[in-house]
Amino acid sequence: MSHRFAIAIAFAAFSFAAPAGEKSFLLQSAKIPWTPVTPPGAPPGLMQRLLHDNKEKQLLSAVVRFPKGYVEPRHYHTTCGHSIYVLKGRIKAPGAIWLPGSFHYAAVREAHGPLEALEESEILFYTDGPFDYHVEKK
Repeated sequence: MSHRFAIAIAFAAFSFAAPAGEKSFLLQSAKIPWTPVTPPGAPPGLMQRLLHDNKEKQLLSAVVRFPKGYVEPRHYHTTCGHSIYVLKGRIKAPGAIWLPGSFHYAAVREAHGPLEALEESEILFYTDGPFDYHVEKK
């Protein structure tokens, strides 16, 4: 009984901690149109379905599609880390092939990539701060 009470208290505390103006929502990502997205210095070809864009905290969530053969250059971020969860496809990263179910966290200021889509691939992408993108100089 006390375990349930603790969960209820934790849930209530979390609910009150939500930022002003933020509301819970549900959407069907398949109904969101794909739009092109090209980070500065990256080649064109990526498409995204923007799921959530929190302007106040500058956080975003998106499904990003890599066409087969797309190579994202080695890069880093100075204002955010980001999470990647592979939904479909295969992505070659240094030292690994990411398959559906693979999770990767890229820490702020830590270079990562290059990433190569071995087949059309989709990832769930989430930033934990304002998104910036810097291609690592060779």
